[in-house]
Amino acid sequence: MSDRPRDPERPWYAYAERLLPAAAGRRWIDLGCGRGEFLERARAGFGLDRERAHARAALALGRPALVADLGRPLPFATGSLDGASLIEVIEHVFAAEALAAELFRVIRPGGWLLVSTPNTARLRYRWRALRGHPPKQEGRHSRFFTRRRLGTLLGSAGFRLRARASYARRLGALPALLEPLLARRFVWRLERPPEAGGG
Repeated sequence: MSDRPRDPERPWYAYAERLLPAAAGRRWIDLGCGRGEFLERARAGFGLDRERAHARAALALGRPALVADLGRPLPFATGSLDGASLIEVIEHVFAAEALAAELFRVIRPGGWLLVSTPNTARLRYRWRALRGHPPKQEGRHSRFFTRRRLGTLLGSAGFRLRARASYARRLGALPALLEPLLARRFVWRLERPPEAGGG
């Protein structure tokens, strides 16, 4: 991922930005922040990336950034974050279930999680498979998600889906009914449910 050119205008950033809570809180982190593109657009939050050069790029934009591996426990106290974003990252994490559990741990009750990832079940990818071609990002992605698989992974960790901005290139944002077959990217905001009897 380090050879990817910096481009804050990639469409998934714009769709993810639509789902940022109005009161996102001061303590939210963009995991796998790359060169800080989403942080720059949001003008808030702080970053974490496994590559030191990426963390330095985010710092150069005025956004604090840490260096850490998403394959290990997150370096945050339980319930210490208001929210987190994983923009085009979860497909690169081999142990995505462990990461989802860690996110549930570090995000406070009532906090949010913003995720975007390619939809490998979209019609165009199915057509490629029928013609004998592997998924487009094979070799770069460790995981491949359909709507059901992504929902199961995040739901099993305890998150609840609250909003969508999944999209197709020429159609824009899609209704939930068309999402499984037509969405180019799933773009979801989820919530860690508030604790019973509390807020």
